[in-house]
Amino acid sequence: MKRLFFILVLAILGQCIMAQVTLQPGIPAVGLIQKNQLWNVLVINSSNIQYDCRLELVLSDRASGQEVLTATTNQFYIAPGARQLNINSLAPVQYNYILAGIDNSLQGLLPAGSYTACYALINRGTRLSFAEDCVQFDTEPLSPPMLIFPADSSVLEIAPPQFSWTPPTPAGMLSQLRYEIIITAINDGQKASEALQENIPNYSDGNLLNNVLNYPSSATTFEKNKWYAWQIIARDGRNYAGKSETWTFKIQDTRDINKIIAQTPFIKLKKDNPEKGIAPDGILKISYINETADSMVVVKIIDLGKQHTTIPKFSVLLQPGENLIEYDLKKIMQLKDGKLYEAQIINGRKEKWVMQFEKHQY
Repeated sequence: MKRLFFILVLAILGQCIMAQVTLQPGIPAVGLIQKNQLWNVLVINSSNIQYDCRLELVLSDRASGQEVLTATTNQFYIAPGARQLNINSLAPVQYNYILAGIDNSLQGLLPAGSYTACYALINRGTRLSFAEDCVQFDTEPLSPPMLIFPADSSVLEIAPPQFSWTPPTPAGMLSQLRYEIIITAINDGQKASEALQENIPNYSDGNLLNNVLNYPSSATTFEKNKWYAWQIIARDGRNYAGKSETWTFKIQDTRDINKIIAQTPFIKLKKDNPEKGIAPDGILKISYINETADSMVVVKIIDLGKQHTTIPKFSVLLQPGENLIEYDLKKIMQLKDGKLYEAQIINGRKEKWVMQFEKHQY
């Protein structure tokens, strides 16, 4: 009977203390989380009593509910008022690692995932918890996977034999890194992101260990003149670790582009009121009437949207009269669709002849 009474008194005493002592963990809701940051806890003691206690932690995977680790600190005192705790004031801390793959170093990063951290402030004398709190947070890599090849919006002459990307960073927080790749065709009127969500993938693999995929010869072949979207999703074990942007590419039917280039007219260079045209697939076609004795001339390409310290240029041999010049500008510069450029020639008489054009990719 006395024992029951004693337990009842302790329980009532514990409830009274809990009303006077509160915990406020200071873990960021999302981001990179070091193990030491778990101990940034504000304790507010509203009573006039100093307590001798220790702090216990249970860290769980929020998705599965499985415990990841448990830990308990050294004994410390809580005086009346507020006290900010940290790893230095609570050391040494004893950890019990339940899941494999946790960095057990002093400054170790928690693996990417979603977590619940539950704290209990334990009275040294009664061994009862007199303050408790739980917080939820997510750890994500600082940088998601970054796509490399094929480049975004690229038009390829042949089907890409390989897809490559960079791992998420920092690599130290990802011990069981694997990738999922999704490649799907884009239907007319669809956005790339919609195609990935709605269409049956052209190819997918959710268990890649390396950040390079050699596209299998047995997989579905890519159609020419059709746009495709691709994306990489990284996971650390079963935990989500970030996903890349969505990039697009297509394989050009070279027979079509050669026909378009052949049918594109030569645009005349003029000394004023310049004519405008297009450079299909970056092929510049200009007509220049050589009224001088010049046997060679330099053609400069100006990006009218911004100033350049270096101006791309190429040389052309001339004959008297009309000269039809055809040049692949991809050899000397990277053109962007829809931007306005100007081709300039300054002849031996210091006369400037110009035309303007946009690059069109077909």
